[in-house]
Amino acid sequence: MGLFYILLFLPSLIKCNQQEIFLSEETPIDTIIFDLNTLSNSLITYQLLESSSLLSFNSTTNLIKISKRIDRDTLCPYDDSCLKCQITMKFYDMFNHKIFLLIFNINDINDNSPIFSSNTYSISLTENNIPGIKIRLSKAEDIDCINNGVQLYELTYIFHGHVIISSINLHQQQQQQNQTINQPFYLLYDLNFDLYLIINQTLDRELQNEYIFTLTANDYSNIISSKLILTVLDVNDHIPQFSQLIYSINISYSTLPGTILLKLTAYDPDLDHNSYIYYSLISIDGLNNKNDLFQINSHTGELILLTNLNQYDTKKIFKLIIGASDNTNNAIPALTTVYINIIQQSIISITFGSNKVSKNFSEVYIEENLPNATFIAYITSDEYIRILPENNNRGFFIKKLSDNSLTLLTDRSYDREIQSSYDIFIYSGNNQRTFRIIVTDINDCKPIWNTSLLNINIELKLMIIILNASDSDENQNGKIGYRKKDLIWPTWINLIDNKLIINCTNETNNNCLFDLLNKNIFINIEAYDYGKPELSSIIKIHLYYNLKQILSFKYEYIIIMIGCLLGILFILLILILYIYYQRKNKKKSNEITDDNSTEQKIIQISSSEQSSSADSLYGSEKSDNITLETAASCHLDMFLFSPKRGIILTDSPYQYSFINKSDNLTNKLFNAIQNDLTLLTDTKQEIIINRGTYV
Repeated sequence: MGLFYILLFLPSLIKCNQQEIFLSEETPIDTIIFDLNTLSNSLITYQLLESSSLLSFNSTTNLIKISKRIDRDTLCPYDDSCLKCQITMKFYDMFNHKIFLLIFNINDINDNSPIFSSNTYSISLTENNIPGIKIRLSKAEDIDCINNGVQLYELTYIFHGHVIISSINLHQQQQQQNQTINQPFYLLYDLNFDLYLIINQTLDRELQNEYIFTLTANDYSNIISSKLILTVLDVNDHIPQFSQLIYSINISYSTLPGTILLKLTAYDPDLDHNSYIYYSLISIDGLNNKNDLFQINSHTGELILLTNLNQYDTKKIFKLIIGASDNTNNAIPALTTVYINIIQQSIISITFGSNKVSKNFSEVYIEENLPNATFIAYITSDEYIRILPENNNRGFFIKKLSDNSLTLLTDRSYDREIQSSYDIFIYSGNNQRTFRIIVTDINDCKPIWNTSLLNINIELKLMIIILNASDSDENQNGKIGYRKKDLIWPTWINLIDNKLIINCTNETNNNCLFDLLNKNIFINIEAYDYGKPELSSIIKIHLYYNLKQILSFKYEYIIIMIGCLLGILFILLILILYIYYQRKNKKKSNEITDDNSTEQKIIQISSSEQSSSADSLYGSEKSDNITLETAASCHLDMFLFSPKRGIILTDSPYQYSFINKSDNLTNKLFNAIQNDLTLLTDTKQEIIINRGTYV
């Protein structure tokens, strides 16, 4: 907590015999809480006379420290109001020869949480209470002082589907009391510092027999909760009620004494002994219940015939008044009327065999696959008995024992999967009885697959195949499970419940495609039922991969590929034609350029030197002689200078200049060349030898 202390400013040490210092609990050990040197300007030696083990004094430094944990709640456990909790130290002043006291007042801090004595409290209250009942509750205990103890209580509960919170601040309870006084349950903190639960409504156990509250205590630093259960006790505030106001039954004069004619039922919403109902026969045909004809069981409500009715052959109807009352003294009973009608009818008596029979004898249960001629029932009547149906598929045959008695036997070994029930109608006089034969299932059918071999073409993706075997049995006998039959399966095949999972995706990095390309995969799956004994059947599954899938494409993909190929070929053809025409045009351009350049070359020859120019144009640098045929047989452009040779010949006394001119200059050039060729044919061989040849 850190060191802190508060010193009271006193006039002087000489005039004061004691000093009070305020100190908080839980101050850390070895904290210096007082320095005696501050009491005087001079160095004084003190002798410790009395002290506590919680504090230590150093006579050399005159310092007082905490030597042990100071817990105010342990040191002063009964000081709830925090009035006084002190530690005193007595010293002797060796210089002034006086005794003085140091009084350390321990301040409380909120270092303890409230505590309930139990996590759950149970209280009980009878229903039909008067609103405003106070139930005292156990408060939460907090060993801190009052100002650090419990400051707030809250009561939380659910009422008619809504969460309601009732809170009370111990320092502002009057203000909050006015806000919660209209709630069905709220808290009250009285002047005696007791906590109460106020029941502000009338409770009805039949509507709600229990209320659960959460009681919370808060000291503004810690919160603790406890559960409060209010149980509503029953009081006998309801009377019984019959399920019907009027009952009517038919009996015959031959009804045997002791026969239960009717069972009456009344209901009381009260609880335990308050709901115990007692039945009584109040009157028969308006007379009191003293009779020898009928009796009612006071506990079960069963109405029993006591005697034979043959002596009352002229009586057609009896009117009985039945009463029902609970366990209340002088309670007014609930009443119902029972009419007993006596009719002339034959009595059909049915006695079933060892097979299971329903409570109302309307159904008899026979297992399938029992041997033929299994006993069903023994039937008697006082008149002729007729049994329907009479067709060949009725499921039983009759063995007559006497004029008025017979037995029913099975005419086949029942198979529930073919027919699960047979109805039997018995007629005797004007009386009728009926019951049904229910064929119960045994596990005689195994699961069936719709094929023994299943071929599956694997695609490179995740495939889930739902297995669906069928079993004609019912319940557990018809419930089917699936399991692997082979010991080893490829890792890319899994079976979960009825789902066969084949994972051939690239993400799995498995050997699915490798396994399928190297061999065909065969797996066996067993379908079994849950009956006893267990029955099962196996299906073989062939997994393969069609290699044609590698080269096959969908129709639309083929169209797209052909279109792309034709497009590429068209582009290549365009490029080839373009290159061809470019080269052809370039060749023509070169030829035209050569002709034009030849035509545009102008040879300036002096009129006086024409004969000499002819000599200088033809000839050879390597040979001194050239024939006429050679000069004549060459094209004109071979005797001209190449366009790339844009030079002026200076070896000859005649200067030839090749330059580009207009078309007129070209015509002049051709005329000059023709003249030169004419001169050349006329020139003697000696001239050619002397002039030489230029190329």
